Amino acid sequence: MSAFHVIKQLEDKNVPNEINFMIWSDRMDLVALSNVKGEVALHRLSWTRAWNLSPPKDNLQVNAIAWRPDGKVLAVGYNSGEVLLISVENKKTLNVKDARTEITCLKWVQEKVELKSNDSLNLKEEQPKDYMKYIDLTKLYLKDPPMNGSSDSSTPGDTKETNFLQEQTELNLLLVGTKDGYLHIRVFGCFTCSILNINDYLGSACSIEDIHISEDLSKIFVTVKDAQNNIKIVVINAQIFKTHVQELFCIAIKYVKLVDLVKYLTNTITNITETWESFLLEFDHKLSKYAKKVPEGGITADFLDFLMFGICAPELEEFLMTDLTKKGLEKFGQTIEMSYSNIQKLLLNNITKFGQNLSYHLAELRGMARFEHRYGITGINEDQINNAIQSTGAFLIKAGEMQQVINHSVINYKAFFRWLYGVILYLTDEAVSSEIHKTAEQDLTYITEFLQNFDQIGNKGKEGQTTNGFVMERVGQYLADAPLKITSDLDGNEWQNFLSKNECLRNHAHILQHYKSTSLIQQFKELAVNISDIFDTPKMKLQSEFKASYVFDFFDFNAEPLKMSSINVTKEMMLFSFIEPSTNIYLLQVHVTDDKCLARYGKFHFTQSTEDNSQVYDILDIAFYSNNILSVLLQENSPYKLAVLLQFSLPSALDNLVEIDIHSKINRQTLPNSDGSLISPKLIKNVEMSASRFAVSGARRVSIVLSENKRKVKLFEMEAEEEDEEDADMTCNTSKDESRQDRSSNDVSL
Repeated sequence: MSAFHVIKQLEDKNVPNEINFMIWSDRMDLVALSNVKGEVALHRLSWTRAWNLSPPKDNLQVNAIAWRPDGKVLAVGYNSGEVLLISVENKKTLNVKDARTEITCLKWVQEKVELKSNDSLNLKEEQPKDYMKYIDLTKLYLKDPPMNGSSDSSTPGDTKETNFLQEQTELNLLLVGTKDGYLHIRVFGCFTCSILNINDYLGSACSIEDIHISEDLSKIFVTVKDAQNNIKIVVINAQIFKTHVQELFCIAIKYVKLVDLVKYLTNTITNITETWESFLLEFDHKLSKYAKKVPEGGITADFLDFLMFGICAPELEEFLMTDLTKKGLEKFGQTIEMSYSNIQKLLLNNITKFGQNLSYHLAELRGMARFEHRYGITGINEDQINNAIQSTGAFLIKAGEMQQVINHSVINYKAFFRWLYGVILYLTDEAVSSEIHKTAEQDLTYITEFLQNFDQIGNKGKEGQTTNGFVMERVGQYLADAPLKITSDLDGNEWQNFLSKNECLRNHAHILQHYKSTSLIQQFKELAVNISDIFDTPKMKLQSEFKASYVFDFFDFNAEPLKMSSINVTKEMMLFSFIEPSTNIYLLQVHVTDDKCLARYGKFHFTQSTEDNSQVYDILDIAFYSNNILSVLLQENSPYKLAVLLQFSLPSALDNLVEIDIHSKINRQTLPNSDGSLISPKLIKNVEMSASRFAVSGARRVSIVLSENKRKVKLFEMEAEEEDEEDADMTCNTSKDESRQDRSSNDVSL
């Protein structure tokens, strides 16, 4: 720690609601905060607010926050079990996962680039194992769908910023701990590759308090609290993140692509359904009035009598002249034509296009599954992928069938409205042009098809419910979650005739099947389920790859929340710090290799020297600032309970640690209790208020201290340049009475 550094106060702000969590971004000068109302806010270093996010539901509380290592996405865990991934740029919700139980902690880590490059150099000698290196070429010719599900056509550049992956090139893991002892491991924060039950490793119920993962991702340290409030650390061997990092990366990429496509197709089908319903509502409303005036079956009968015999019933005439009208018919004709056109565009530009993208990504995933010596361990199954490919093909065939039905329906509705327009002109004694007056025999067939289901519109069902307006003609039945009532006639289809005569081809696994009576909605639901099944299997398969290798039994605790921090020193060495309420810090140094585990432990307290006596500080919070510095938030034993920021030097402190037996309970072993105030060098700063907790970032060289009532914050620059010698003398001093000197108005407010 350089002697010329000082701690400077930057901001002093009051907040409207109590803050319960604070975490800095290591990539940008941004701090994420959550308050008692369940809101999450993003503030800059100047304390200007970037955005504020309300909870997804009422009465939710934020239990944990984590930044994605690149700083572009924020994970927010709620007491409901939901984990939301939020875009930092525009606060859009990119992904939602539900753990179905209360979230207790989140940790987002990424593999180290240096380690990956070193490993790849070693693998160059083993060329046969490197023939499936993953390169995603899909972006060169397959456009990713917009994340918001918009059906509007856009240029390829429009989707770049909304891509959830945002050009991820390194594997990153979001580790989610729950109150009932489950650890969810999610690649890229969304692909759940495994769910571990920590209770099984301990043989008793526990709650996950904190999670730490080694630098090479091969060891997971899960800190838990059991039913008797005992603190333990379970060391889980996760060698699969070393041996199969490339395979997990590839599968997770495909998972994100496929899930995005399914979500986009879901939104597009919703848009198609809403487009269809919008114009049906008006016509249903008009026909419902008419249906109430005639007996069941009277609507179609009245229209057919008028069509065939020219007999217009009084109710029909009143409907045409009063409810429908000539102007209304013209408007409705334009509306239905526009609706048909929009539906066809959505089917062609969105359903078909991105349905084909599904087929491509599934085919690539099937190629991976065939490399069993590499991907077999991940649990992806070729048979499940083939089922999804078949479902995708059937879905695309059904979309094509719907296109043909729309083309046929356009002919029907044009013939019907042309005839109906002429009828209204005839009833109003207006001149009817010869073109409208002329009705061909084929037009009569079209009109009859259009009329055949009119009687079901506006009538009551068996349970008194009005039947769905989709029965007016054939297009709407494809958008219902029910079998088709009128199936397509495929007698003239040469391909279907060919398959009917060749059973060996018809039942071949690579021939896409056409299901005549299935609606588009039913086909899509089957497709979504089959894709989901592909990625459910790895969650079960990969569980066996995680083994509990060691369990550290620490100390008996109480019901208060555990406050701890952890950091990687090297690839094989980790440092943990714990607060033993309320005056001691435990430091645990763990060195773990594949075949052994060594641990050193020590206990520290901090004293406040005054002219009269020496008192022990209360310890409010701790956090690793860097590999060499532990930031400590202390509290004076005085009526004012003023807080003190301390930068505690670790190299000197580690000399006081002693080796321990990892197989016996640590608090029963003899541990030295050292006075951390005597360890130099250190940096200390009075906060000049009572405090509750803090958040530090060594990468950004900042800290934020939260007041005792949690409604005031102070921001500090932790490595500022000293302005003059007097400032340096009062802020950087290694003598025993340093804290007393620091209180003599050395604070600098900007």
